[in-house]
Amino acid sequence: MAEPAGADHDEGAGLLAQASVSLMSSDRNTVAATAKPARNRRASRGDPPAGGFGGDPDGGFGGDPYGGTSYAHWTAPVFNYVNTIRGPRFAVATTGLDSTIEGTVMWPGRVPPRLACATASVAIGANHGVAGAIVYIEHVTTGRAIGGTTRAPIGSMIAKHGCMLGPTAQISVPLPGSVAIHGDAQRARLRITPPGGTAKVYDLQEGGLVIAEVKLGVTKIEGEDGRLAAAWVLGLETPYVAVTDDTGRFRLEQLAPGTYDVTIWQAPIATAAADGTLAYGAPIVVHRSVRVGVKQTQTISVALPSM
Repeated sequence: MAEPAGADHDEGAGLLAQASVSLMSSDRNTVAATAKPARNRRASRGDPPAGGFGGDPDGGFGGDPYGGTSYAHWTAPVFNYVNTIRGPRFAVATTGLDSTIEGTVMWPGRVPPRLACATASVAIGANHGVAGAIVYIEHVTTGRAIGGTTRAPIGSMIAKHGCMLGPTAQISVPLPGSVAIHGDAQRARLRITPPGGTAKVYDLQEGGLVIAEVKLGVTKIEGEDGRLAAAWVLGLETPYVAVTDDTGRFRLEQLAPGTYDVTIWQAPIATAAADGTLAYGAPIVVHRSVRVGVKQTQTISVALPSM
């Protein structure tokens, strides 16, 4: 005779088996009537609820998230926005995109002092190249498609490592999008400020995950107490984006011939107070007008102003 669900000698009719069966059963109500109810995770953070990736409004993929209700102290993320797909605001072409802009972003001045949280300072590589700067072309009249079946979305993921959130600068394309912030062994309170909006505070649990909406513009992610090195996510509506490598180099390919306003965006430089809190100025933004001809590769070198 089968043991009742949850008994010491339960051989398959237990709670875990029932939860697993619910992933495949077409009659979810029958299964749900015999299993213990999962606690409501939507109310645990106040922000975000239903309809995450995967399309199931009741939680993660298939309903209940991996590991049940309390695995590794993780609360399943839920969402409060609709990820509406919309077309690009420029003419999409499949031919004639044979031009390229490449170059190097440099830091010619004195290098800012390195703080205890390394990501809070500008990253200078070999020959004063700036690593991790974002380079993009915002205004395009003709270009390649954004996203779609042949081109994966870009970004965005942030991870907490001790007192740091990294990478310092990240991109989210296409829009609207989201940023996933992964926790480490220490719980933290995050303040997320959307572009032109009001900051909200989220509880990042141990080994947990917070997901927030990304809109057009700059979203700032920091610790509520000011001691986490902040991260920024740029929401962009362009297929032409790049992040400089360890030597400051970047490359923007598949351009139509023409003149472009190339934007270089460097995250704000941090300063540390005596109590360990971090303060930030404005981001460093440089624009360069670049003309590129048919099947031409135009090379530029951009020096960021010293702050």
